[in-house]
Amino acid sequence: MVKIEKEHRKAASHAPPPRWRHICMPGDNGVMERKFEELGLKRFDRVLQSDEEKVSTKIGSEVDFFIKEEAIDKIILHSYEMGLEGKEAMGFLIGDVRRWKHDYSIAFDAVTGSLDSTPYSVKFSRNAFEELFDKLDEIEYEYIIVGWYHSHVGYTSFMSNVDIETQRKYFNKPFHVAMVIDPINMEAKAFKLLNEQCIEIPYAIF
Repeated sequence: MVKIEKEHRKAASHAPPPRWRHICMPGDNGVMERKFEELGLKRFDRVLQSDEEKVSTKIGSEVDFFIKEEAIDKIILHSYEMGLEGKEAMGFLIGDVRRWKHDYSIAFDAVTGSLDSTPYSVKFSRNAFEELFDKLDEIEYEYIIVGWYHSHVGYTSFMSNVDIETQRKYFNKPFHVAMVIDPINMEAKAFKLLNEQCIEIPYAIF
């Protein structure tokens, strides 16, 4: 987790945002439904009821998070495959923080390792970090961890109190993003924690 602690020291490089293919707006799930269809993923019946409490969330309007299509595809497929087993998925978002009029986060890839997962919780297993570091060592460009993702198996995409605590403890910089994917409802939402307030943000796929 060393890189997470050092990320705030990296100055944002100046570069225009990438040309995006889709904008995913809060409250509009059309892009994700089409994305699942493009990937050949079909709805399946494994709707679970969770007692996780939704955190009060505001809605953001400014697009300051961009994710590469290959990365979102990898996240969706991971969440879907784990969802077929009735388990949650989790991983890191790998990318950079840049400036163009204002700072924005960009995710080029997603990495994960072995998980201890249930229908309602997920964490990295004891051996996962060696796997993660091996995968991170293979990345040939300079990167930072710009956030994390995890899935909910059929009980919609939201940030719970546990998720907020994870965000507050490990991903507390303004550029850090949390993505929550529900492969049953074909949702993929993005959140930030700013001034202790959870905000669902729009994001762009490029």
